[in-house]
Amino acid sequence: MSKCNERLLGFKSRPLFVLPVLLFCCWISAVANDHGSGTRSGSSELKSVVFVVEKPGEVGLEIEARSPGASWEKPGEECAAILVSLDQREQQDILLFAGDQSFKYRIALGRLEQGQHKVIISLNRERSAPHAAGAEILGVKPVFAGTDPLAPGADGEVALKYSPVLYARANTIDHFSDIPLLMYYEVEHPNASQTLLTYTIIFTNEDAGTPSAALMARWGRGTDIEWVYRIRLNAEQAVEETYQGIGHETKPFRGERTMGMHPLLADASDNNNFSDLACSVMKFALRPVKADLSGASRESVMDTYSWTYKIMAQELIRESKISASPAVQNAMNTIADPRDYVYIEASSIQENAAVAFELRLKNGDELFRSDLNEARLRIDRSGYYRAAIRIPHGLQRQDISEIQLHCFPTQSTAQRKGCRNASISKVMILDEAYVPGLLKISGPAPQNLPPDGLIIYRTKD
Repeated sequence: MSKCNERLLGFKSRPLFVLPVLLFCCWISAVANDHGSGTRSGSSELKSVVFVVEKPGEVGLEIEARSPGASWEKPGEECAAILVSLDQREQQDILLFAGDQSFKYRIALGRLEQGQHKVIISLNRERSAPHAAGAEILGVKPVFAGTDPLAPGADGEVALKYSPVLYARANTIDHFSDIPLLMYYEVEHPNASQTLLTYTIIFTNEDAGTPSAALMARWGRGTDIEWVYRIRLNAEQAVEETYQGIGHETKPFRGERTMGMHPLLADASDNNNFSDLACSVMKFALRPVKADLSGASRESVMDTYSWTYKIMAQELIRESKISASPAVQNAMNTIADPRDYVYIEASSIQENAAVAFELRLKNGDELFRSDLNEARLRIDRSGYYRAAIRIPHGLQRQDISEIQLHCFPTQSTAQRKGCRNASISKVMILDEAYVPGLLKISGPAPQNLPPDGLIIYRTKD
């Protein structure tokens, strides 16, 4: 019996709402097990690489690859899938979401002992799109802890040790939907002996949950960004482990590990929440990158890794979530072309209040609003946050005159209402290649706004 099927024995103690998804996951894995070890049926070897580990530790792999003729935007042509096997034991999957373009995919191999190791990269025809079944491997490079610039220092070595491995959600397999694009980690040190690591994944989109128009209005993106796993270490010993369960519930992690100390989790809901009953035919082991969000929103990670905007847009196009007349009353799951939005990064502390943004064009009085004139699309969470305002197609940055941060009272009966330390820190527009570019603005220092108060920022040439 496979490890995946053995987990069925523990289902009776799990919440009932998890059962249907995970039973289906394990049924798929049971079918997949017929393919045996090594390479799966319908796979062919593309490249093998032998490398030497000088000292035991966490090792990653940077694979430069392309899928000729493929496009994440086109149904049936999304991408090729490749299978990576290590020392004829561990296997993991990569979907070449960048399609025809050359791209460097970062994966984790886990803790490796000193000595020689062999990686085999195979084309996985079964998991590839029907009309994108080719792949080219342009380069393979091992990445070692301690020398990885995207996970630097001693904290980086620890973060690489515990990064989660994610099983794909069953209803995304072969549908090329809601795939994990990037994993990042944040580090906190509550005291001299403690380390708190939080891992977050940026998914291409979410099949259920927040509609696309609301995502743009309240989060300024069409991707889904979800924290996955959190571990608290005291003197390098784990004292608490949690993950984000279904319904956004924080739950204790009691699952299995792989590749050393890496926790196994499964994407278990259509809005990308998780279960520690990890089981599926596809497994992703992304090598995480460090993010410092002490002065920025989660969405700012997308700005650093700007290729995420293009993949986001391509999936929205393929899933018919982009429309020339989006976000009408009964079509909240459609948006305009993501290049027809202005993206705003701001921060404030809301007290029984919510924020929305308004944009005015030169030579015009009309206000374009992030909340689409709906109170439920305003931002009532405090801290750093992102929103987006749709503008008419074809407008250029020089056509924008001003942007307003508007503090609205909520329905609360509390006497104290307002937005403290409110300010806009960044404004962006995507270019034709979906790369974000800054729009220069000038405005006052952070302000405390009363209900219905606003701050005006003017654009600069």
